[in-house]
Parts: sequence; C-alpha cells; structure tokens
Amino acid sequence: MTPVLVSVDKAGDLKIGRKKCRLYKKDEVVKVAKKYGINTEKKTVSELCGAIRSRAKSSPMNNIPLAKLYPDAAKKRAAAKKRAEKKALDRKIAANFMRNMTTRIPAPRPKPRSPNPSAVARARANVKNMIDKRVSYMNVAGQRMINQASPRAVMRIARELRRLR
Repeated sequence: MTPVLVSVDKAGDLKIGRKKCRLYKKDEVVKVAKKYGINTEKKTVSELCGAIRSRAKSSPMNNIPLAKLYPDAAKKRAAAKKRAEKKALDRKIAANFMRNMTTRIPAPRPKPRSPNPSAVARARANVKNMIDKRVSYMNVAGQRMINQASPRAVMRIARELRRLR
C-alpha cells in the first residue's frame, strides 16, 4: 500500500494532499480509498471520505512528524528561526539602549499673546453696554467683576456675548 498524505484541517474537513476530499471527483477518491484497502462499491464520495478518515487515523504514515520526513528542511527552518529570534532580540536591546541614553526635551511652548489694548477697551465697553441692556443677564456685582477681570477674560466674555446676539 502506497501511503497518501491525508489530513484533517481546522474546520474538520478531510484533505487529500492539499485539496478537500469532497472536492475531488469520485474516481480520484476511489483510487485513494483502494490504497487504504476500503471497499468502494456503491458508496458516495462523502461515505468514502469518512472511511478514509477512519483508516487514516490508524495509519502510521500520517502520524509521522514532517521533521522526520524532511530532516534537511527542518534543520534549515530551525536555523532560520534561531537567526530571526536573535535578530529580534538584538533590535530590542538596541532600542532599549537608545531609549535609556537619550533624554526627551519638551517642545518649546509658544509665548502667550496678549490682546491689543484698544481691542480690550472696546471689548470692555461692549460688555458694559450689553450688561446695561440686559440687566437680567448679569447683576451689579457682575459689572464690577468685568472691570477687574484680566484682558483675556474680558475678550472671552465679549466673544460669548457677541455669539448671543
């Protein structure tokens, strides 16, 4: 009996070689089934695949690791894997070294701009006018607060009131 590579994939489908068993034509599945010594008379492709699966589980050929079948390729692959792991480790060590040797300098913050004094005066005047017009909006204590507020706060309040118009 010549062994045929039969396996079960993650979905649970039987594979003969690289294709799923159910995708083969019946005469191709019959050839594989006869190699496993299965009676093929009056059986469907799915029945033959099930029979092949049960026989393949007990077959010693399908349980042999590929490393034993192809030792040269396994050695090359192991060496390549070892090189890749060493390279990754070297990169990690270099990255850690560089991170520890360098210091982070924060980006310079822009100098805060102070608003134009004439714009502040106009904003204060506008705010006072709005407060005078809308007495219910702010009380007298609020008016004193506007006069004592910083130029930036005055501009902010003026913008808010302009939005309300």
